[in-house]
Amino acid sequence: MTSHPNTIGICVALILALYIGPALGAEDDFVLLTIEGDLIGLTEPFDGNIDSREEALHLVDTYHRLLPPAALMQIKLLHNKVLQLIPDFQVAYAAADSAEITHVMSEIDIHLSAMKMIYLREYTQEVTGLLNNAYQLILPSFGDK
Repeated sequence: MTSHPNTIGICVALILALYIGPALGAEDDFVLLTIEGDLIGLTEPFDGNIDSREEALHLVDTYHRLLPPAALMQIKLLHNKVLQLIPDFQVAYAAADSAEITHVMSEIDIHLSAMKMIYLREYTQEVTGLLNNAYQLILPSFGDK
């Protein structure tokens, strides 16, 4: 018995419709499949709360040490540059020098953006979000002195 090419195509389309059809009517936040490859995920269950700057620094350091050597070198350099800019921000803030505050924050943002690109390449979304939250505690805010 020989199959007609159109018959095979119709059968494949029908099978796909049976599997995909229900998903199309689902809510927008329904995820069929997430593939994250060889990305670094959470090392332990985490409740999402980072309570102090010291805890944030420890968490960042812990995840940075899991990176491959080349990425680790890049991250260390960027991380150190961000930490070196914090005193400059504090001085500018104390002096109410808005131009210097803007300049320092722009420098910090450049380094953080480069770090986020590495995070997205090396970590799962969950870890990337966790590290971004940790940096919110590490960096000074306008109320800090």
